[in-house]
Amino acid sequence: MDGVRAAGVIAVILKGYPRLSETFIAQELHALEQRGLSLALYSLRHPTDRETHPIHTRIRAPVAYLPEYLHREPARVWRAWRLARRLPGYRAARAAFWRDLRRDLTRNRVRRFGQALVLAAELPREVVHLHAHFMHTPASVTRYAAVLRAWRGAARAREGHLDDAEWEKREKLGACAWTATCTAVNAQHCASSPALPTRRTHLSRHRRRAFSGARRAPAPVDGRDPRTP
Repeated sequence: MDGVRAAGVIAVILKGYPRLSETFIAQELHALEQRGLSLALYSLRHPTDRETHPIHTRIRAPVAYLPEYLHREPARVWRAWRLARRLPGYRAARAAFWRDLRRDLTRNRVRRFGQALVLAAELPREVVHLHAHFMHTPASVTRYAAVLRAWRGAARAREGHLDDAEWEKREKLGACAWTATCTAVNAQHCASSPALPTRRTHLSRHRRRAFSGARRAPAPVDGRDPRTP
């Protein structure tokens, strides 16, 4: 962590932010800032919750929203493409996108590449790492953006979702410097992939600290002991 802290800003790619259902993500972001890391948040969607959790107000990182639907921000996507095509990894990213599109001929696939163009084009120079929360759509955008910027081992995934096609899951894991998950089942599944050696899979169980103010008797099993989660 010390090396990352000295190197620059970590861009965190999220599906939606802020979300009441994802206070575990907010807890992690706040803890990373407390450790001295500088973050920049990029969300694929605008918030839909009417309320936010108090922990969101304690996170200092700026939030940028990528175009949720490309046709709603055509000028922004066009500008991003004009900039992105000059990046060192553009041809490789475009080739990866066309390869993926042949296997997944959907509008969602096109949207993820368009969002990756915007992300790669708009990332400030001080960003040195990309960190994706969730293995599905955020990791897709992050993987393309990392290739566009010609970064090796810069894409990280948090939480291994198992609903991707086998080819996509394998390639996403292979693009990650490491991956973390909150369940032993997911950790075993990710570690079983030949694309991601066991040493690069980390198990990090969630805790309910965001709601620790509730008045109730402490449970005999509170998650602190990894043998009794």
